[in-house]
Amino acid sequence: MSDETARHDEPRPNPVREIVQPFVDLVHAPRALWGVNLAYMIEGLCYFGVLLYLEIYFSDFVFAAVAHPEVWAHNMVGVLTSGIAISMVVFGFVPDRWGVRKALILSFVFLVAGRVLISGAPTIFGMEPHGVGSLLHWTTMGGILLILIGYGMYQPAAYSAVREFTTPKTAAMAYAMLYALMNAGSALLMLSFLLRDQKFLGLGIPGTFWIFTALTVLSLIVTAVLLSKPTVERAIAAAKAETAALAEREGKKEAGSEKPAAKAGASEKGAGAASTGVPVTAWITLAGALLVAYVKLPAPWSWWVGGAFLLAPIVIALLPKNPRTAVLAYVATHPLADTKFFVFIFALIPVQTLFTYNWLVLPQYINRAYEGWIGGYFEVFSNLNAVLIFLIVPVATALTYKKKIYTMMMIGTTVMASSAFILVLGNNIVTLTLYIVLMTIGEALWQPRFLQYATEIAPEGRAGVYQGVAQLPWVLTKALVPLLYSGQMMEAYCPAQGPKNTQFMWFVFGLIAISSPVFLLAVRGWLGKDFKTKA
Repeated sequence: MSDETARHDEPRPNPVREIVQPFVDLVHAPRALWGVNLAYMIEGLCYFGVLLYLEIYFSDFVFAAVAHPEVWAHNMVGVLTSGIAISMVVFGFVPDRWGVRKALILSFVFLVAGRVLISGAPTIFGMEPHGVGSLLHWTTMGGILLILIGYGMYQPAAYSAVREFTTPKTAAMAYAMLYALMNAGSALLMLSFLLRDQKFLGLGIPGTFWIFTALTVLSLIVTAVLLSKPTVERAIAAAKAETAALAEREGKKEAGSEKPAAKAGASEKGAGAASTGVPVTAWITLAGALLVAYVKLPAPWSWWVGGAFLLAPIVIALLPKNPRTAVLAYVATHPLADTKFFVFIFALIPVQTLFTYNWLVLPQYINRAYEGWIGGYFEVFSNLNAVLIFLIVPVATALTYKKKIYTMMMIGTTVMASSAFILVLGNNIVTLTLYIVLMTIGEALWQPRFLQYATEIAPEGRAGVYQGVAQLPWVLTKALVPLLYSGQMMEAYCPAQGPKNTQFMWFVFGLIAISSPVFLLAVRGWLGKDFKTKA
């Protein structure tokens, strides 16, 4: 039976069950999973809560008296959002080496310490906003650095814990539960104006930061109590025993896994396994890095960074034969050496910029451009996406699961990118609601298919590597958007004081985003050729 036939024979997913099932599973989850899931939901609330207010905090307070406060603020938030992925690369080994319990507890210790610094700098420590390089600035950045270290351990530890506490039969629902609870936590931020606004508790942004800090302490306590050492040991032992029993009942045989291994060599041929030459994609990446360094970094940093990039190929060429061959072989077999894979994932960067606006632009844009309760309680619409994506993804999956991946990528990115043009029509509750709803529908149509594509295009035995590299454009988007233009756009077209032209700003944002589906359509004959269609 072909993949296409099998795919059409599969039962249609039930959207209501997909939404409800994670919470049903949560109620019946063992204590070890409760320890992970409850803390994960609280942390979703805390992380996105701090992110919701951080750009406003930097631009309106920390950098209030300096030139270009928006630019500085966006760059500081970019350090947090893009630095998390880098931190996970550096500290992802911790749960493997020390165990998930110690890694989770240690990560929350760093998260608590970081948020204490951010919350306490202007309150307990009484630091004043004296601009760039001030004690308040460096203390806040120190808090962000501690959070980055904590998250570098926390995310890998949480997913490792789910893997260790579940069986192949229960793992999928357990991961879905994490996703559901993270969205449920961040959705609660729609009500965070009750903490911040003077008409209610009146804590302001620093006071609200303290609430998130206290909730992080609660996560630490929940993790330490529910994930006791005996509980973890029993959960791991039970999962191993059940996995072994499942394998025995299904009559797994080692011979079944030999076929993919035999095919791996042939499959990797397209990814450059047969060659140790430097692929053209490597030179394109180097040229892009040099361009960004030259355009955005001030002298002499642009020369130092640019020189380091230029020296890299020279150093490789001067290496002794064996190390040089090993390095070139690694480059040639890297997923980014696969030209189609390289073009596809980087073509999605423009439409992914809309994700970054959710915390870099949307809260302050709503606060400044809308009058009445919409602008005053900007948290409501700023977090509407989290609620909608949780509801719409299962529905979109149920309706489109038989569609080809490339087709869904083009449709989804077109819908999502088109949403930005709605705000060109004006600033009112109708256009704002339509923008968020349409953007969320587009996201639901293409984003789940993206990692599926990365898995399917990968040679046999390398799906994990391809999935990891597929995250690179997302990391670059979070770094490049604040570095290149988002702060300048807000400063020019949606300033705190003075005339605004937000319609033009969103027109530019729309043009950037729409280039992704336009490009995907233009290269469909090449990129979509022989494209796998398994859903």
